[in-house]
Amino acid sequence: MRHLALLVLGLVTLPAMALTNVDLYRSEVVLDQEAKNADAQARIEGMKEVIVRASGDRDAVANEVVKKALRQNSQYLTQISYGQLDGEQTLRMGFSAPHIRSLLSQAQLPVWPAARANILVWLVEEQTDRNIIWEHSPSAVLEQLKSQADKRGLPLTVPVGDFDDITGVAVSDLWGGFIQPVGAASQRYPVDAVLVVKAQGNSLRWTLYDQKPATIGVTRQAPLSGSNNGEDAAVKMVNQLSDYYAKKTAVVVANESSEAIKVRFTELSDAVGFFTLENKLKKLSSVASIDILKIQGNEVTFNVHLLSSPEEFKQEVLRAGPIKQLESVVETPLVVITEPVEPAFEATPESAQGEVESNAQSTDSTTSLETVNTPTAPLVPAEQILVYEWQGKPYVYVAPKIEGEIVIDSDSAESDVESVIQEESSAE
Repeated sequence: MRHLALLVLGLVTLPAMALTNVDLYRSEVVLDQEAKNADAQARIEGMKEVIVRASGDRDAVANEVVKKALRQNSQYLTQISYGQLDGEQTLRMGFSAPHIRSLLSQAQLPVWPAARANILVWLVEEQTDRNIIWEHSPSAVLEQLKSQADKRGLPLTVPVGDFDDITGVAVSDLWGGFIQPVGAASQRYPVDAVLVVKAQGNSLRWTLYDQKPATIGVTRQAPLSGSNNGEDAAVKMVNQLSDYYAKKTAVVVANESSEAIKVRFTELSDAVGFFTLENKLKKLSSVASIDILKIQGNEVTFNVHLLSSPEEFKQEVLRAGPIKQLESVVETPLVVITEPVEPAFEATPESAQGEVESNAQSTDSTTSLETVNTPTAPLVPAEQILVYEWQGKPYVYVAPKIEGEIVIDSDSAESDVESVIQEESSAE
């Protein structure tokens, strides 16, 4: 009897353990045994999965900054091991949370916080009969739904199917859309929203009540609804729900970088050279983004946000060419004091000048003058600036040839004249 009581208590308290704080930075990818570089490909796929999960944006992997980072995935990995999933070997990976967040900010992608809404899923499948799918029920739709929700980082809770669940809600309530009994039966679960899904073959119809179960049927908040078809209908549904919640709570963090350096380029004599250099820098795999700090004469100073080490950036810059490295410089930023400085003394009228002089002479020679406190500039650390010389050829404008006009090249004209003179002299 004691064991039975503990079992019932465990079933009642189990849903309270459901996590809404998602582990965003771990992934597990099945290894393609036929691929030449199976591990390398799996690391890329694992990082893609983490980026989509952390950003909430399925198109994040197409971002140019992210593409560069994927080729340097080892810099973001913190753990790696092998595992098994359904009899297949997998690669388990853990990625650095600060580095992934920094990458998203560099790429100007949103960050979907790890604390996410937990959704209670009431799934009804119609085959020969209509049945409610519980947490441990065999269901291909449920497995597909759970798998995709794990990839997107969407927390789901499925009813355990105990006595309270079975007696609390009927199939007809879920299929017919009677929301009050559904809301009442959902209140025992600590969730933030309730999803009712009706499955018929490869077709899904769903309704999302994005509110606490206690308010369902009480407030007039309209639910969200949709339908999906095909063998991947559950995947499509999870993607739509994930996109909805990501758009609702994700934020774009200000552009930051885990590491940035200042770089100055000289001998940029024209705008064409400047834009050519800027495009070369943006294409470097070690560069996330660049900011222009100063343009003075034929010199441009950039703040370069890095995806890799400064040493790798230096090597890539020289390979990009035509660039020559010069000696680096160290500069201290100019600090301007804006606080007013009080004068050390007040102006004395000429009539009182003699009195002041006499008082000064009578003053004891041992008396010291009071030190005047003046504000001092704050200490600002010096910054090292890498210096390079741009050796690209100056841009030369070539006028287009216009039909109906004769364009004479000076060099060819001179050669033609010389040939004519030689022919005339030989004829004579």
